[in-house]
Amino acid sequence: MKKYLKKSVFIVLLTSLLSTFAPSISNAITGNIPQPVIGTAQGFYAGKTYPALVGAFATTWNLQPAEVMKSVGILIYQVETAGAPCGPSVSTSKFVNGGSKALNDSTNKSDFSWLFNFTVPENAANKSICAIAQLTTSSGVYESARTYATVSANPETAVATPSATATAEKPVISKPAFATSPKVGVKAKATIKKVNMNGNEFKSRSVTLYVCDKSDCSDKSESNATKYSDLKDTDAKTITMPEAKGKKGQYVVLYDRVVYGADLVVEKASSIKQLSTATSSASASPTASEEEVVEATPEATIEEVVTPTPEATQVEAAASSVTISTGVLLGAIGAIVIALLIVVIVLLARNKK
Repeated sequence: MKKYLKKSVFIVLLTSLLSTFAPSISNAITGNIPQPVIGTAQGFYAGKTYPALVGAFATTWNLQPAEVMKSVGILIYQVETAGAPCGPSVSTSKFVNGGSKALNDSTNKSDFSWLFNFTVPENAANKSICAIAQLTTSSGVYESARTYATVSANPETAVATPSATATAEKPVISKPAFATSPKVGVKAKATIKKVNMNGNEFKSRSVTLYVCDKSDCSDKSESNATKYSDLKDTDAKTITMPEAKGKKGQYVVLYDRVVYGADLVVEKASSIKQLSTATSSASASPTASEEEVVEATPEATIEEVVTPTPEATQVEAAASSVTISTGVLLGAIGAIVIALLIVVIVLLARNKK
């Protein structure tokens, strides 16, 4: 009996510890954290120092409710060829450098961005560098996919190496905003600001409106969106989206997205708004206008075509009637006068005899 009690207590304690420290599946992040970007735009040489930028670009990962970020880190390894396995558990990869930055229980995904400088080993020529981003949250530790860069031999002549800031700095973009409160059946108006490209090559820019059923718009998709394209990085204005989207009670959010350099993307989202119905006065005006246009035409036609016709016929009939009566009367008077003349002539003839 005592052995049974001891086993039971042990199982309860073990279960409690696991539930306390083990990551919860329901609270784990969704999607994949972004790969680091190594600043190799101007060449990548042995013995030189380069930046590695972590978490700078748009990805589809999200924290779960109650999950917070603890720290962001990066690990740099040297491998024989690009694509070869690397990491803490791979004996054939050589650790080069690494570091981490505390995030102090952050839920802001933009805090994940971090610039880390490292020096390529002198003996790494014709080999590769492997970089791994790590994100530690309240649910566990997550790793990104590996980023590889091939190392070239250091040229005999000195080559100017761009600064880390100039190489890794991305365009700065402001949040778009709804110019007016979004309403059902009305094309949304979005206000955007100029983009600071920070020396990067501008490729394209667009503003997309997503319609969501969830208040945090975590269910947004391209299938329920409308896009305004052909924008410039220098545009700072209010635009009208191509079509009205969404039903009453749904939510909408704007994304201002810029593509630059080697098809890299930077974007900012607006505040999420709930769609409302248009006010009665606002909606009544166009309806009344349409009714006036549609219904006024047949009424005017009836008055101008149908009503005047019988009136004109009656006047013409009356005029014809008056003309006939006058003719008959004049004819009768003429006949009487002629008859009287005949009688007078006859009487005069008799008196002469």
